[in-house]
Amino acid sequence: MSRYRTPRRADLSQHFLRSRSLAASLIAQAPVTPNDLVVEIGPGRGILTRELARRCREVVAVELDGTLAEALRTRFLSDDRVTIVTSDFFRFRLPEVPYKVLGNIPFNRTAAIVRRLAQDDSPPQDAYLVVQREAAERFAGSPFSRETLPSLLLKPWWQIEIARRFRRTDFDPPPGVDVVALWLARRTRPLVDRFQAADYRRFIRSCFGRDGRSIRRCLRSGITGTQIHRLSRDLRFDPSGPPSGLTFDQWLALFRFWRLMRP
Repeated sequence: MSRYRTPRRADLSQHFLRSRSLAASLIAQAPVTPNDLVVEIGPGRGILTRELARRCREVVAVELDGTLAEALRTRFLSDDRVTIVTSDFFRFRLPEVPYKVLGNIPFNRTAAIVRRLAQDDSPPQDAYLVVQREAAERFAGSPFSRETLPSLLLKPWWQIEIARRFRRTDFDPPPGVDVVALWLARRTRPLVDRFQAADYRRFIRSCFGRDGRSIRRCLRSGITGTQIHRLSRDLRFDPSGPPSGLTFDQWLALFRFWRLMRP
């Protein structure tokens, strides 16, 4: 195996896009404008970097593999819109000015990358990530699948969509899973303000952390049985069903009621 195609890529479950036309199509669909600063995670051979540089003001490409990073520096030496940074993304300091994130990321680091972006003191305006479909559905929740703990912890602050679906043959090597583009857009007006954020997360975690329990049993610690019955009628849910059976809007309404009932 050459140094260019390193074992690290297989270890990180990363798969390269095969064609420039596909890369161009992906970037054309992404939320990128000519005035944007874009942080690219894991540029690899630079197929997306090249298209990004054509469409935005500046690209900062963060590549862990030193050999790939050096090849990228050579390739983009004459393009002052592109900066190559050799770094683990988790050690890279995110910009303090407005920016967006795009990347064909290692599938087995998806959760950690999304968590880092969402929880950073300087989160991006948008994140557009090529990920495994199953992981995307966990983050997107309804209407793409049932709501999950990760989707509910993100949605007050992020709008989440599965923006595109790929064929497995679009990648080298072809993955053994289905692949999609996950789009997270930061809300300009959060649905839960920062003073209530800790309470919201605690409420959602307490409900989803009780395996096998119904919604009724999950809510009993802060809401009476009569109140649960009335809420289930007004919000149109089955209180005997699992927590994943409710939509984000229903959970948001339950949280607001629960908070009002607190002493």
